[in-house]
Amino acid sequence: MPVIGSTITPTSGIMGPLSDVDAASLSVENPKAVQTTTGSPYGNSSASSPIDAVVKNDTSTSSTILAPPSTTDDGSKTSSTVTFDGIGAFDTVSSTPQSSSWEASASTGSTAAGAVPTVSPSTNQTSGSLNKRSGAIWAGACIDTVPRAKALPGRTFYDFDGKTVKDPIDTLADAGVNAFRVQAFRGDCLGPEPFAATASPLDDEDDFKLDFGCIDVKVKIAKQAIALGMKMELTINQGLNIPKGMEKYTYEQMVEEVQKETKRQLQPFLEAHIVPDIILLENEGTDGFLFHEEATGHNRGQNDGKVSEDVVNQERCGQIPTGKMDSYPQLAGYYKAEVIACNEAIKAAGFPTDTVRYGLHSHGQYVQWKESVVHGPKRASETSMKKVDGSPCEGPSPIPANLLAMNASEVLTIAGFSAYAEPMRPADINNASSLQATLSRLEETLTQIQGYSEEYGRYSSGPFKGQYKLQALGVEYATHFSYPDEIPQQQRHTEMMWDVVRKFSATMIGMLWWEPWYCNNHWEGGKATLCHLIPGPQGSGELGEAPTDTLKTWGAGARSPWKMAGA
Repeated sequence: MPVIGSTITPTSGIMGPLSDVDAASLSVENPKAVQTTTGSPYGNSSASSPIDAVVKNDTSTSSTILAPPSTTDDGSKTSSTVTFDGIGAFDTVSSTPQSSSWEASASTGSTAAGAVPTVSPSTNQTSGSLNKRSGAIWAGACIDTVPRAKALPGRTFYDFDGKTVKDPIDTLADAGVNAFRVQAFRGDCLGPEPFAATASPLDDEDDFKLDFGCIDVKVKIAKQAIALGMKMELTINQGLNIPKGMEKYTYEQMVEEVQKETKRQLQPFLEAHIVPDIILLENEGTDGFLFHEEATGHNRGQNDGKVSEDVVNQERCGQIPTGKMDSYPQLAGYYKAEVIACNEAIKAAGFPTDTVRYGLHSHGQYVQWKESVVHGPKRASETSMKKVDGSPCEGPSPIPANLLAMNASEVLTIAGFSAYAEPMRPADINNASSLQATLSRLEETLTQIQGYSEEYGRYSSGPFKGQYKLQALGVEYATHFSYPDEIPQQQRHTEMMWDVVRKFSATMIGMLWWEPWYCNNHWEGGKATLCHLIPGPQGSGELGEAPTDTLKTWGAGARSPWKMAGA
């Protein structure tokens, strides 16, 4: 699917499907000026978890520290005694004051799989206490494009009747959608900044050329969704390209830059008292990140013929750093550095870190996390660096000792994947077997992850006690059906998809539909959404959007009373 965000290609302004993009046309940084700060807004933190124990203390001054949530009048913290019902569904039993660290407490109220105390910006309460849709599964939506669409001149959003004006996020919530995804990117401005003007907004929207705004825009829509009880997944993107100013960096310098950028993207949410339930590292980052040299077109660590094999060996051995999967120990170090940075920032803001879950997002199914999931527990894959011919690298490892000491499989516990039906439009939309056949790859993926999850085992304590340590999340899903004639078939197909997912309820967090409100785009003919267009008077530039009935079927998946098998 097209990538939404601030990464653009030099020609079209947005990347096409990653499998169709060669190295020479990989995304470039947003030309907007990036707002930066001097020093670091993150103070020192004491170690209280396996992750925190290897965090290097930041000695710079702290500029913003948020108060911990749920503080009573007498200064004590509150938590709830909870029981699990389904995948991560909490049922509140009692609420009592607690004087010990909030790090060890669970959030008040109901929460879904991978739940984290996400704080409402207005009430300073956790989203669990607000969530009216705390079913055992996520039926979610990617909503990065919604703020931009709402800001377009002449754009009106309607309810299902196509007549009643209604906010699109409210419509999602009322249909049962209980989770959402937003992304942040290297190069994103922090805001506030108005959307860039465009002479042909509808054409640019259709061609994915619109400016989708600064991070503050994502924070604002996240607040709205959280207030409606939705869970949150945030994707942090470092980008494939190595910024020009970082081309000469050592590996350790790259790690420091990765951590700094991670905090820069996360901090605006924390300042708004928003802590994501799940944080994924890179959108469809199957091959890794920070490995592409724009000037040469070379992918560091890959023997692509653009540099000598000797140089590639230096890259794979870390003398010249790369985040390419070909040198997995270095990439794994970046991943672990990002997790450390997030936990530092969250903790410095006054929030617990033990209920935030991290993971990866693969473009292809069962691809990206093959290292962290399959080989992750095998420590050699994270520490043993090898040359092109497979021989070991000589000399000391350039990877900092604290990162080598961590096990990626213990901190990357969400196996995210793009879960599109294949093909997205069945050969025969009126044939049940044809519809079911498009979901075979999804079932293969979930079967594979279930096997890995069983090897990992379950949590024996903590906020996720009883759940599998490794769980799956379909980060992007969509199908291709025409409105209005084929909506009944699309609804049936959606029900069949939920039937597949239901089989794996013990290891499956849920599914997110890719940008259900992005109706005016040319990908899949604009039919891979959950809405339809309502044209205004000819030449007026006005355009309306209304949901299709498939949105109701999608949201209904979250209301299924699934139970965690074997719990």
